Amino acid sequence: MEQWVNMEKVFATEREANKAAVVVKVTESRLSSVPGGPQYDIETELVKVDDGWQVRWRKVPARDSGCSGCGSCQAVSRPVRKPAKVIPFRPRQQ
Repeated sequence: MEQWVNMEKVFATEREANKAAVVVKVTESRLSSVPGGPQYDIETELVKVDDGWQVRWRKVPARDSGCSGCGSCQAVSRPVRKPAKVIPFRPRQQ
């Protein structure tokens, strides 16, 4: 588990903070999860502070509930190249 990261901005309402938490969750999970590598979930939390609401989040390794066959756990392989075919063209007759 990683430590909580606090967003510097303080929001006036809980609704605004919740919208920002969704954006953080989507963005951080896309940046943290690498195809063919470790996958992470982002936990967010809204904290009541003196002036309003603050968002905090942390990165948590994704729990695997079973293989869905997406292939993200497999090593990334390069496509196999096939030899090119040469197509003969007849010269133009003038």
